[in-house]
Amino acid sequence: MATPIHPLLSLTSRPEGQTRGLCPALAMYLSCRNCPFVAACPYKTRLGDFGLEAAAHEQQERARAHQIIAVLGNEQASDTQRQQAADEAAEWLASDPALSPQVRGSLAVALGDYGDVRAFEPLVATLGDLRLSENYAVLREDAALALGELNDTQAWVPLTHWLTDWRPGVRFACVVALGKLGASEAISALKALRDVRIGDDFGQLNEQVHEMCLHALALLGEAEARLPLETLLTAERRVALSRAEIVFALGELGDAASLPALEALYDAEIGDGLRAYTTIALGRLGRDVREALRALVSAADEDIAFHAARALASLGDEAAIEPLVLRGLTSRRGYVRRLSVSALRPFAAQPSVHRALRAYIEQEPVPNLRTAAGDVAA
Repeated sequence: MATPIHPLLSLTSRPEGQTRGLCPALAMYLSCRNCPFVAACPYKTRLGDFGLEAAAHEQQERARAHQIIAVLGNEQASDTQRQQAADEAAEWLASDPALSPQVRGSLAVALGDYGDVRAFEPLVATLGDLRLSENYAVLREDAALALGELNDTQAWVPLTHWLTDWRPGVRFACVVALGKLGASEAISALKALRDVRIGDDFGQLNEQVHEMCLHALALLGEAEARLPLETLLTAERRVALSRAEIVFALGELGDAASLPALEALYDAEIGDGLRAYTTIALGRLGRDVREALRALVSAADEDIAFHAARALASLGDEAAIEPLVLRGLTSRRGYVRRLSVSALRPFAAQPSVHRALRAYIEQEPVPNLRTAAGDVAA
């Protein structure tokens, strides 16, 4: 029987048969079954049979996950098929703690994009999973964005925690998500982030995050965002926000002091998309542009159609009720459902709207959204 060789001894002291293909510095490290980095380690395939077995198992996981994700993202599939895929993904995430970070993150993001609240904890875990390598770091960004769409206010804690992550993409995604979340608790953290610079000697990546902070702050009703946003609207150089996004943010902020800048833009020669968002912003700020908004409610762009309906509702136009009830309250995006409930507040006394809100409350899975709807329907 051959004498065992210590894994950290010099290669020269080991028989050739025991050194070929083996990384000695990693042999002991990777032999620990409890090491959380084994599944993600690029060197594991150097460990002979263990590496081949692990690689085959991971390939099977990826293939199964790919099938589930394909069904979840296929809007042409039946509701039953997509729900079965969602159930399988949720059960797998809950029952298999040994899933590789990449597979776990991909499933969590797909389940979150589908709008299933069971994705919440896996998304939070993916956002904070530092095992995700450079090639898969985008999963952390996608997890943050999916949390914003779910619109569960519990997410403000992990999202604000990762606002100072060393990856600018993660910081940016967390800012976007916090703007959609509607949680005023995040305002102080977003304002503080505008003074933070992390790496990036040339500054552009930090500037992108700082600009998006203004957008998020406007969506959260922070008055200090108005003047910087108006300055950006006419600036020659912007690094993150389009003019349409700035216009939308000003409309959401709701400060009538922005009307001159928006009206000047509306009278200028601009593209159809920017004109649509300018019309929506003017409606949100009280300008009577109902005729133009009614035309936008049937726009091919779902976001434009939805926000046009909200603007109509803010003007008291009952033409907004049907799209907000039939499309807004039934959306898989928690962000859309929250805004729809808020937009329907002026019409809550109408029997049909009241019934729709009560039916929605019975089905709403996110507690804070259910509470907000109850306040409107009361």
